[in-house]
Amino acid sequence: MLRLRRSRVVLVLAVFAVITLYHFRGLGHLKDSGGVTLEQLKHSGLRDDEAKSRTKSTSTPLDDGSEKSSNIVTSKPITKDHPHDPSDTLKPLDQGPHLPTKPTVSSDQPDDDVESSTTSDTSTAQAETEGESKPPSNLTEHDGEPATVAQTLSDPVVEDIPDVHGQGRLEIVPVDGSSPKIHWTQLPEHFPVPTESLIPLPTGQVKKIASIQSKKFPNETPEEKAGRESKLDSIKKTFAFSWNGYRKNAWMQDELSPVSGKYRNPFCGWAATLVDSLDSLWMFGMKEEFEEAAEAVGKIDFTTSIRNDIPLFEVTIRYLGGLIAAYDISGSKYRGLLDKAVELAEILMGAFDTPNRMPMTFYLWKPTFASQPHRARTRVVLAELGSLSLEFTRLAQITKENKYYDAIARITDEFEAWQNHTKIPGLWPNSVDASGCKKPDPASITRLDNFAPNGLGYYNEQSPQISAVGKTNTADGNADTTSHQAAKRYVFDVDMATENSDPRLAKRQTSNDESAAETEKPKPDCVPQGLSSPPGSAWEDFGIGGTADSTYEYLPKEYLLLGGLEDKYGEMYGKAADATVKHLLFRPMIEDEKRHVLIAGRLATSGKSTSSRDQKLVPEQAHLNCFAGGMFAMGSRIFDRKEDMDIGKRLTDACVWAYEMTPTGIMPENFQAVPCENIEKCPFNQTLWYEKLDPYHPRRNFPSSTSQVVLDNGIPSAGQGGPKDGKSESTSSNQTADKNGASDSSLRKRQVGDVENDDKLLQSKEDQEKDTKGEPETDKAPNAADGQMATPTTTSNEEGQAVAPVIYAYTPPPIPSQEEYALSRIENEKLPKGVSRITGSRYLLRPEAVESVFILYRVTGDDYWRQKGWKMFQSIQKHTQTDLGASAISDVMSETPYPLDEMESFWLAETLKYLYLLFSEPDYYSLDDYV
Repeated sequence: MLRLRRSRVVLVLAVFAVITLYHFRGLGHLKDSGGVTLEQLKHSGLRDDEAKSRTKSTSTPLDDGSEKSSNIVTSKPITKDHPHDPSDTLKPLDQGPHLPTKPTVSSDQPDDDVESSTTSDTSTAQAETEGESKPPSNLTEHDGEPATVAQTLSDPVVEDIPDVHGQGRLEIVPVDGSSPKIHWTQLPEHFPVPTESLIPLPTGQVKKIASIQSKKFPNETPEEKAGRESKLDSIKKTFAFSWNGYRKNAWMQDELSPVSGKYRNPFCGWAATLVDSLDSLWMFGMKEEFEEAAEAVGKIDFTTSIRNDIPLFEVTIRYLGGLIAAYDISGSKYRGLLDKAVELAEILMGAFDTPNRMPMTFYLWKPTFASQPHRARTRVVLAELGSLSLEFTRLAQITKENKYYDAIARITDEFEAWQNHTKIPGLWPNSVDASGCKKPDPASITRLDNFAPNGLGYYNEQSPQISAVGKTNTADGNADTTSHQAAKRYVFDVDMATENSDPRLAKRQTSNDESAAETEKPKPDCVPQGLSSPPGSAWEDFGIGGTADSTYEYLPKEYLLLGGLEDKYGEMYGKAADATVKHLLFRPMIEDEKRHVLIAGRLATSGKSTSSRDQKLVPEQAHLNCFAGGMFAMGSRIFDRKEDMDIGKRLTDACVWAYEMTPTGIMPENFQAVPCENIEKCPFNQTLWYEKLDPYHPRRNFPSSTSQVVLDNGIPSAGQGGPKDGKSESTSSNQTADKNGASDSSLRKRQVGDVENDDKLLQSKEDQEKDTKGEPETDKAPNAADGQMATPTTTSNEEGQAVAPVIYAYTPPPIPSQEEYALSRIENEKLPKGVSRITGSRYLLRPEAVESVFILYRVTGDDYWRQKGWKMFQSIQKHTQTDLGASAISDVMSETPYPLDEMESFWLAETLKYLYLLFSEPDYYSLDDYV
């Protein structure tokens, strides 16, 4: 009965918890949007003192009941009817001494509260565009000139949002329809580019570019043509099957879950598969399905999303690219596709509204955030910053709007200026500081310089001084405990730190004069800079794989798209290709010595030298790397780099080999190979492979004296003497452990409790019972399972004479030989010959390998690539097909992998499209006509 009552209590509590989670689930992703609490969400983008003053002030209600935001610094909304006016440009702040350290709020004009994230979309739009607001009084002109983008770089109004990197794929549980949706609305820019300063599209006579496609395609016999068309039909049926599964079960959603029949919305919920697959539908000749999908595009509302942020890279390549490609490939007949592309582009342009015009790669689109000034992040994935050019350039060409080209041209200029000054000249690191703010050099900052409660931040002349550890003085002089969000960057009182903080800090004196710290001028919060390495990047990764790939891929394609009128893209590609060959390429050791393949690995470097101490090549291959073969092959033709054609072939064939080496015939997501010692001649060396599989064998090969490991701290193992020379037992044991390479902490883990039931103990169970009989429960030796040290128990014989303490010793199993260890790994991990580790065994329906196979066929005309491509398709279809479509799989090293119930949009938009083009007529959408 009691148990039943307890169950009821638990059931009631569970119901209450579910109701509570359901009620608050709309706030579950504030962290991903840059906010941590609801209060921080309201004040994100404001300085600490502004946030506090806004919290205390009362809001001014508008006629419609909403609240008006007063922090818009430009005077006119940006629309087609109101283009940029230089007079509306944000003026630079005068940094003279007459400026107050805190923003002033007029007593006759109360500071309005910032709208909350639950404000209705209608009232928000009306409140933030109604009337003209005057800029703050401390915004002045500089020498009579309107402010430029560069002049606002050190503007203290701009603050970083919490530097939490966003997620490209982020599935959100949608809230119910009872809550009003928040809609994006056009807001005046904080850092607009004057119309006359926009970088225009290059003009002039288009350069003659060499043909990319081969002129030597062999003539087909009737039998060969029938066989090719049969394969083409099989690929089309697979495409139609997956498309119908999406249409019936996930229409207007981002992705189909092809096993469960459900759907996913990781990319804002704007029907990613539908939009991304539009051009594929046209190429496959499915015109009715295309028209149905094109009509459905008009129902997508890009002004609202279930996500708090917009992943700029993912949305650009899947949505903006999908709409523009469909508009182009259909002969510009479907104007609605272009209209939706412009609608989306206008929203995305808000991400570029930063002091240096480098975009926020995870754009906080809601008016609460968008109305505040922001910077780009200090750590941005290279590919997310450098892979926007094709889509925005093509949109600028179609619409004749230079602002779209200007947005990406400024990024290109920054990359060009930095390319020769990275730790690996010619390449860019995989992580980039795009903030435009140079932080103080860590080498020149003492621990006192950095000190703040919870270790937060650097100096900021706008911040209050710390009056006590963990507290700051507010405007009214009262102490206020700082939070992680509010505590930005502090000016620090040296005397207080020496008294109240770690005593070791007192040894780091900054001046002989105790008052020196009080009179020292605060360090600048932002020193303007271009793109650079993230702060504190002693070591950096360089590669052309997943976090960098399309940055390099887009260089030759952008050159093509601009008709060769912008030489910088060709020059940047040439430098990157040369650096890749010099620093990243290696030949993997595979079983077939005659098959010379190449892989582009990843290089970790400190930049100090080229020695192995400061530079390490990680021999890693990833599916995302497989685009490189096609890029090198195309670059060979475009820029007349004849030597690159052979590199492109070998890079592509390495991906084909990676497909062939697995039980499923599908390449794993990523793995590590064994590099050849000689790139020209590389016979398979089994000994070298075993060494790579077991690199720590010499460390495990301990001397024979360690065959028995001490169990009790302070007790020697069998055959060893006790402590001598007055040293404690614990010290003696620790010294012995250190000498043999085993730490004291490792010995503590192996206590008597681990082997207390062993039949080889040195004392019988009956004797143990006699020894412990009558002893209190609390006097027993600590149990090893409790993490305590076991102590020896002194016993006596029948005559009452003391005997030696019981010693428990553990004899480890024999150390395996290197061959035994390697064979064990090969069997357990199912490693193919020449592979040292599989770091990702999934297959996500990725297109990069078949894309390069398609390009190599079109560039060379060699039927070898068609043969390999057909085997790849057969393997993919066999292991990924479900009742509703195709699913990503868990483990390509298993002959029966289980499905992951995911079908990303690129399965229809790219993978099957490239396979279809591979077996189409060579002039069907020629590489000379389409980028």
